[in-house]
Amino acid sequence: MSEHNRIGTPLSRKLLILGALPAIVMFITLIGFFTSARLEDARRDLSDSNQLLADSLAPSLEYAVVSGNKMALQEILTKSIRYSKADWIRVTDVTGEQIGQVARGNSETPDMQSEFQVYEAEILQEPLAFDTGRETQWFEPEYGYAASALRVGTVHVGVSDSILDARRQDILGTSVALGFSLLLFTILVVSHSLKAILLPIRQVSGRISRLIERDYQITNVNTRHSSRDVIAIEQQLNELAERLAALRASDQQALATSELAREKAELANDTKSELLVSMSRDLRTPLSGVQNMVDLAQEEPLSPRQRDYLQTARQSTEDLLTVISDIRDYAHMDGGMIIPEQRKFNLQALITNCVASHRHLAEELGLALTLNFYGDWPEVPQVIVDAARVRQVLACLLDNAIKFTNEGLINVQAGCFGVEDGCIVLNCSVSDSGNGISHDHPGDIFNSFEQPDITQSRSFGGTSMGLSLMQRLVELLGGRIQVETDPGKGTSFRFEIPLELASADS
Repeated sequence: MSEHNRIGTPLSRKLLILGALPAIVMFITLIGFFTSARLEDARRDLSDSNQLLADSLAPSLEYAVVSGNKMALQEILTKSIRYSKADWIRVTDVTGEQIGQVARGNSETPDMQSEFQVYEAEILQEPLAFDTGRETQWFEPEYGYAASALRVGTVHVGVSDSILDARRQDILGTSVALGFSLLLFTILVVSHSLKAILLPIRQVSGRISRLIERDYQITNVNTRHSSRDVIAIEQQLNELAERLAALRASDQQALATSELAREKAELANDTKSELLVSMSRDLRTPLSGVQNMVDLAQEEPLSPRQRDYLQTARQSTEDLLTVISDIRDYAHMDGGMIIPEQRKFNLQALITNCVASHRHLAEELGLALTLNFYGDWPEVPQVIVDAARVRQVLACLLDNAIKFTNEGLINVQAGCFGVEDGCIVLNCSVSDSGNGISHDHPGDIFNSFEQPDITQSRSFGGTSMGLSLMQRLVELLGGRIQVETDPGKGTSFRFEIPLELASADS
């Protein structure tokens, strides 16, 4: 479809058609009517003039016909045809026999040419005024003559149809020329008027285009040559331009304010991250010293009660070191300082070693820790992954499962599924038989510094900073994590991470 067809018919063309079409119809109707009237007048004039010629010749030819003077008859006919439009004039007697004829130029005789309009007039001999009571017995009664006029012949005037045709052609040509002239004049007048009408509309269209291009300049309204409707539209466009300009200024101010606020927030966030990293580094040193002193004290001869106190102190120190490490990593992630380090690693060995490192702690607390592999594991599950981050996620889930499970078991399920050549998806879940999470709180489990239950917070201590960090690590690796819980029966954390298989020569 062309651009013209998509845009549609221009308004100027529609208005031109609207203005010219009635004029065309009117001109055609009037020209048809007046042409028909002129043709009828021409035919009537030709008929009347030739009939008048015949009627005028009839009295003039009476004497020549009655006396039989053909020379006088011919002279009258010759002079009559010279000053008329007749093609021929013929005179016949009462028996129909031709007694005189004259033709114009080389015109054919009426016997050989039939395309003529013939006008006839009877040649009458008027009766003489005799004395009253006297009869006209010297005329033959068989010819029907008495005291009334006596018909002695007929004059025939022939006019060719070509005269009327020529007149008709002349009338038609004149009418068509006049009609086209008037039509052209009308179109020119309408076009000139349309320019004056469409100019304000084009100006309004240009004004709208400038508004679309965000040119909100106020223009002067021309009230001299514009209609009331166009003036109202231009005034409304000026009002619209004022409002749009005000909105643009307001938006620019809001953007500037938000940009300044964003820069301040980023600066504050960077400062916070640097502060947290510095504080975590400074806190780890004395806590490590405390932990070492506790370890040295445990080597001395102690009573069971003293040893239990020292074990509690050491566990609390380890928990605090874990929280400090999580805060440091969280600050690093906020500052964008953690970038996954992609290296070749055995995925099954990574998961097995991580679970094994937690098995001793679980058994000390009377918990069973199991590991199952399922799915389409390759013979040598070598993948390119940031092994430290994957281990950190799994370790965080195991730490929370051990911490919030009083008795029962903890089960780790590791599945491998092939998506396409060279890529797999790790689907790993950690399920426990702890108290679970209330259905009112599962959405808050990954929020920083929140635990799902205050009673559990008192029993186990710590925060859920590790879970929030774990969620961000999984998303950093391109995966997702979700939680399923049944209050009173346990909780299951499941995460999926897409991994790239390592080639043999990588």
